[in-house]
Amino acid sequence: SYLPRFNSFAMVQQLLMDSFFCVALLLLFAETLQSTVARFDINRFDAFVGGNNTCYMAQAYYPIDELESILPATMSIPNETTMAEIYPDTEQVKGQHPFMMSFCHGANISDTLTHHPVPQQEELMFVFPVIYRHDQNDTEHLCSYIPVLYLNSTMGVVGGLFYGLRKEYKPSMVTVATTTTKSWLIPDTINASFAIDVQQPPLKQLSNFFAQTFENPFVSISYPPFEKTVFYQAKVYANDIRNATGKWQWMYKNATISNANDSPNVFAKYWFTMSWPMNYEEFFG
Repeated sequence: SYLPRFNSFAMVQQLLMDSFFCVALLLLFAETLQSTVARFDINRFDAFVGGNNTCYMAQAYYPIDELESILPATMSIPNETTMAEIYPDTEQVKGQHPFMMSFCHGANISDTLTHHPVPQQEELMFVFPVIYRHDQNDTEHLCSYIPVLYLNSTMGVVGGLFYGLRKEYKPSMVTVATTTTKSWLIPDTINASFAIDVQQPPLKQLSNFFAQTFENPFVSISYPPFEKTVFYQAKVYANDIRNATGKWQWMYKNATISNANDSPNVFAKYWFTMSWPMNYEEFFG
């Protein structure tokens, strides 16, 4: 469950009070934003949220049969031809589908209206290349689907609701960092550690797999009972990219994902932006 465990009723009560207050403010804020967009004809593809991320990213593989069982009905796994064309640098592994694991420390994250930063946070994100079809007669769209994220910040979880993101609050998350290494541990969920390859020179750009993952339209489906599909465009402006090594194990649904010896990993510092959240018609016209 994404719900945290607490040591006392008072802690639960305080979190509920804080959460309800935050959600109420968010809903009021969202309603105000929607009316603002309509009134001033704001371009929804303009940046609305931005911030600094310091991340380790890994290319991993998820069992196709397990992934097909958890994908929403509007999404499917791209065929081998599409993957080879769009991700030519990515090895195709029989029975497995590549995806991006992102382990980030976020700072100075704010929206363009208030410019008020949210608290710094640790955020773990898992992004799958998928084909989205709005209906059977619709065009196929290559998108980046995020089924779940883990955070150590309640404000970050609540803020994600605006984008339909299923962020889970993980107060048990433990991180240990040095200037060249970092590890993340969430008991019974994930155990990951990375190190910058200090013997290698900095890279000029992200590899195609990671760059294309950010370039695709992002798609998310909000929490039930009021599920809605949300699209947004992300942009990443990296200024420090380095090769890295990594070891991880992620337990999700009925699968356990572990690194291989040759799994591609990278360290990157970047400024990111996110467009306004949109529905299908708003994004694809």
